Amino acid sequence: MAIKGIDHWVIVAGDLERTLSFYARLGFTIAWEHREGRPRMPTIRINDAQKINVHGPDWPARPGYLGARRPAVGGADFCLEWAGTVQEVLDLLRDNGITPEAGPGTRSCARGPSTSVYFRDPDDNLVEFTVYDHRP
Repeated sequence: MAIKGIDHWVIVAGDLERTLSFYARLGFTIAWEHREGRPRMPTIRINDAQKINVHGPDWPARPGYLGARRPAVGGADFCLEWAGTVQEVLDLLRDNGITPEAGPGTRSCARGPSTSVYFRDPDDNLVEFTVYDHRP
């Protein structure tokens, strides 16, 4: 297979500023990307090679829109690998007034067993931060 990895995916925000502020408080870099012939798009940067594009629910009416035909606020469910410890995830959520929806608990993720904590963003998307056991 020639697929190398995930470049980006899209979430739909009911209130762009609220959603972007939420992810910025969790440590993500927010960028507004210029796109030739199209409106600027907000993105949540995961790293230099991965991002989450953020669309508004009314974007299909925009000229040049290329995206989901029926974008839905709160319709995403995704998992991000956390480089630190589960306790660091819990501390970050607590410090930002976010109550975990589930976890920490063992889950089967892309590379096998890991420990995950689930929570909701302001649009009710389910976000999972997972930590793989890095012991030798």
